[in-house]
Amino acid sequence: MDQSDDQKKTQVSNVKTFQVPYALSEIKESISINSNTKNSQAQILKKACKYHSEGNILEATKYYQYFINQGFKDYRVFSNYGTILKDLGKSKEAELMTRKAIAIKPNLADSHYNLGNILKDLGKLQEAELSQRKAIELNPTFTMAHYNLGLILKDLGKLQEAELSQRKAIELNPGFGESYSNIGLILLQKGDWELSLKYYSESAELLRGETNQDSNHSRFIQISKAKIDHDIEQFEYLASQGYEAEKFTDLATLYKKVAAEINWLSETQLISLSNKHQSLLKGSYNRLLHQIEAPQLKQEAVNNSLDVEQITNNYFDHEFGLTYIDDFLSPTALVSLRKFLLGSTIWFDVKKGGYLGAYLKEGLASPLIIQIADELRKKFPKIFKDHKINQIWAYKYDSRAKNENSSLKGINVHADFAAINVNFWITPKEANLNPNSGGLIVYDVEAPKEWDFNTFNNNEQKIREELKNSKGNTKVIPHNENRAVIFNSNLFHETDTYEFKEGYQNRRINVTLLFGRREDT
Repeated sequence: MDQSDDQKKTQVSNVKTFQVPYALSEIKESISINSNTKNSQAQILKKACKYHSEGNILEATKYYQYFINQGFKDYRVFSNYGTILKDLGKSKEAELMTRKAIAIKPNLADSHYNLGNILKDLGKLQEAELSQRKAIELNPTFTMAHYNLGLILKDLGKLQEAELSQRKAIELNPGFGESYSNIGLILLQKGDWELSLKYYSESAELLRGETNQDSNHSRFIQISKAKIDHDIEQFEYLASQGYEAEKFTDLATLYKKVAAEINWLSETQLISLSNKHQSLLKGSYNRLLHQIEAPQLKQEAVNNSLDVEQITNNYFDHEFGLTYIDDFLSPTALVSLRKFLLGSTIWFDVKKGGYLGAYLKEGLASPLIIQIADELRKKFPKIFKDHKINQIWAYKYDSRAKNENSSLKGINVHADFAAINVNFWITPKEANLNPNSGGLIVYDVEAPKEWDFNTFNNNEQKIREELKNSKGNTKVIPHNENRAVIFNSNLFHETDTYEFKEGYQNRRINVTLLFGRREDT
């Protein structure tokens, strides 16, 4: 967000971005602000930025709107309000506000950087590229502008330029793990597995905490009951498997002590660890403490007995592109991948529904998982065409979701920013208490092309309205061990309800592979 050049003069607080906790419709047009003549532009601006810096987005928005409605003009108001609108998924309105900020103060790098990010969300990649280049022209040492330019260039297919931009970000900030991981993805798309894995390893090492001591990052502070329960189970599992048994037994005991001292409001609500608990868990919470090897197999990882022609025909028999495959991986690949996902402490992303995410940049990258993705696109060339690997992640779920009144659940309805989606499950079928559920619901409804990422990926209310109006068919693919679903990634989809046995090894785990870009569907 923009900061004032004469900030000290006006005593406007630093403003940073906060997650917006409400819908824009909650802000009423007629707001109660003392509007006597003494209430100057500077005073309104100061109050707005104060509320914003404190994370009180509702009050900050009221003052920003009041300021604008009075006909006052200040680039900071337009820029800061633009970031709020972006966080709300109101990207078109955010673009308008940010352009107004630039019109007032055209030579501020931050505003061009913000505009570039908004345009990227809107899918206007060429314009986004120009905005980030302008930010860099104004501030050549702007690390985040180089980083985001690299993301945009990658999406445009300009892989060589994208790699150079990420390398420049690393040059400016050698500890910037995100750029290492993005170089890893770029190299993966170029087909250089070995070097790609080297950069992903560098990214994970930085996040390990041994070379990055930023313990104030929200990743090391935000926690939920579902998350700490998972970590306790994983430590106990590792100890039972003979991996540093004393270390992981002690950690399980410590985490149980901390969990007992916290007054949890629900299973899924995120809270911040107290200073005391941060100190107790320092160096262990959300760190890459243990990683199981998952090497590339000499034989094929994807089952070599699959009927490629029949699977391909089934995919194209669906109006938009959809099929599923049983016995997807070879038995050796399935066992190795399952061991890797159960034993590696890579589950850092704590989601609202209580499920946990693992990503390439934080330790998920392994020779085996990349081998699977590469073999898949080569085995089914008519489906995957020339789509490159876009992203890979894994999610792990809590079996207590089946309990009455539990707040635990799976992924909400959404579409992904890709052309082809592959979603496969590795949990044994014996763990699934209801063989008719636990999988994936796919709707025969595509996200409208004009919707931006925040809308088709996060705006559940608008998506549900679209599904209701379209009256498209619904396909429910039940969970099965080693079953893969391949579908047009622009189709709306969500996790089906699931009922799994309790116990760490019975947790539902899915892996998602994304290929290509949404524009190519």
